Amino acid sequence: MNQNNQNINPGYPNPNQNPDPSNPGSQSYGAGQFPQQGMGFPPPPPPYQGKPNIPPGARTPMPQKPVKKGKKAKKPGNGKWVWLGILLMLILIVLGAIVGYNSAIASRQASYKEQSIKASAQQYQLALIDIENQNYQNAKTRLEWVLSVDANYPGATEKYTDVMINLYPKETPTPFYTPTPAPTATPDTRGEEEMLNTIRANMAAQEWETAINNMIALRDKNLSYQSLEVDGMYYIALRNYGIQLINSGYLEQGIYRITLAEAFGPIDSAADSQRMAARNYLAGAGFWKIDWAKALDYYANVYNSTPQMYDRASGLTAEQRFMIASMSYAQQLADSGDYCGAIPYFEQAFAVGGDPAIGPTATAVHLVCHPPTNTPEVLVPTPMLATPTVPGMPPPDVNPEPIIPPETIPDQPIVNPDLPLPNP
Repeated sequence: MNQNNQNINPGYPNPNQNPDPSNPGSQSYGAGQFPQQGMGFPPPPPPYQGKPNIPPGARTPMPQKPVKKGKKAKKPGNGKWVWLGILLMLILIVLGAIVGYNSAIASRQASYKEQSIKASAQQYQLALIDIENQNYQNAKTRLEWVLSVDANYPGATEKYTDVMINLYPKETPTPFYTPTPAPTATPDTRGEEEMLNTIRANMAAQEWETAINNMIALRDKNLSYQSLEVDGMYYIALRNYGIQLINSGYLEQGIYRITLAEAFGPIDSAADSQRMAARNYLAGAGFWKIDWAKALDYYANVYNSTPQMYDRASGLTAEQRFMIASMSYAQQLADSGDYCGAIPYFEQAFAVGGDPAIGPTATAVHLVCHPPTNTPEVLVPTPMLATPTVPGMPPPDVNPEPIIPPETIPDQPIVNPDLPLPNP
């Protein structure tokens, strides 16, 4: 092989090969253009005249940006961190001030509340002493102060009501309102004090409806006049008038008045029980003759609490409705074939005083559920009477002579010394 034709460095063009017109870097050069540096050393690379010859699939090298020497990199400043620290310190100071202020306010409020509670308890106890000594005016002033501090102070509202009732004047002023509505309304020209005295007299006489209407007239004239006392009397009048209406058979009207009273103060257990019984009575009436089971549930509750409650529409008491519902539901169970299930309802109806006309039906239902059983005949033997015996005489059914075997029969007869001897 000719060494002159061999390309020592494959990355450079061979002077002896034909140039490639598509690659400017592949053009050939004459041997005189390269200085001969000896055998085995390739000629220096030609100057860059175009796109380098890069094998297919190889990655193109990225040009490197020259680094300027002699200049140092600029260090980032610390100014923004300083300002950030100052901002955080300011935020912490503001938050600490807010927390401290709120804590001081809460501490002051707690201290004030504690002092108010102690003062209220002291004034309430002094008011009780005044009530015991019948010093009602002084007790009224103390209780008003207690209620102004705490409107829900335990027992203060009830004691204030008792004090107001005892403070009512004994004389009965001329009433300015009559329950019967007049054809034309006459404007009230009386003063607030006189109207308030009239309301007090109505409350003392238990004229609840008249007192309520008089208080409405007083409020229309001067809403802020003795508002605490008027509100207390309005609460009492509504509560008592509602119970009075329920006891008179006006159940819906009574429930409405008690509900109005609840807007001025908590309802006591007696008024709430009366209202609940009236609601159950009306609810049971809604299921009357439609669903005897539900009607019986409602009237059972009313019967246990207020058996004499009634409504004006039917005139039936809760006791009567409970009895009728019990019998009707028992009859319904018996008609459906549940005889044993009907027996308890028949029994509770007759315990209240059921209708005697339904007695045969209840008896028949009881016999079907509990049929009679056949009682076996027991034979009692007749006792036998013993035959009396005479002392010294053998019983009549006993042979006086002993039974002697034949081989031991003696020659002479045996004489019983206890028997008399026969005559010769």
